[in-house]
Amino acid sequence: MTDTMHPYESGTMHDCRLPATVALRDYWQAQFAISQSIPLYRNVELMDLYKVAHMMTIKDVINGGEDFVNRYWGTELCRALGFEATGVRVSELEPEQLRDNLFRRYRSIVANREPESRRAGIEHLARRKFVTYEVLHVPFLDNDGGDVSQIMTVFEFNFPLER
Repeated sequence: MTDTMHPYESGTMHDCRLPATVALRDYWQAQFAISQSIPLYRNVELMDLYKVAHMMTIKDVINGGEDFVNRYWGTELCRALGFEATGVRVSELEPEQLRDNLFRRYRSIVANREPESRRAGIEHLARRKFVTYEVLHVPFLDNDGGDVSQIMTVFEFNFPLER
C-alpha cells in the first residue's frame, strides 16, 4: 500500500483496509454466518488465522469487563510496541492513558457486542509515537453463547497515515 490512509477514532469492521485486519474481519464474518450470531470462542480454529497470528492478541474478559488478561500476544506486537504482554492484565499496563484507553475500548466491545476498528498513530507510548496502526477488535461469546468471553484483536503497523 503506497497511498496515505485517513485516520479514524472509532469505526466498524467495514472500515478496515489492510491485509491483517481484513483477514480477521473475513474470518469473523464467516463464523458469524455459520452461527447466525456472534461466534463462540470454542469454535475458533487458530490455524485458520496463522498468517496473522504474529499480529494478534486474544484477551479473556474477566468478570464482565472488570479487567482483561492477554491470553496471547503475537511477536509483531512485541516488536512494534516494545513489550511482551502475554498473561498481563490491562489493569497492569502503563502508562495510565494507555490503560484507560484500552479499558474504554474493550468495555465498549463487551457492552455493545460489536467489532470495533481504529486507524491512528501511537499516542500513549512516547518511544513509539512514529508507529502507525490499523486495528480490529472482534468479540467472541462463552460456551453458552451468553456473554462476551474473549476479544480477538489484530494490528497492522507502519503504513502511510495522514497526520
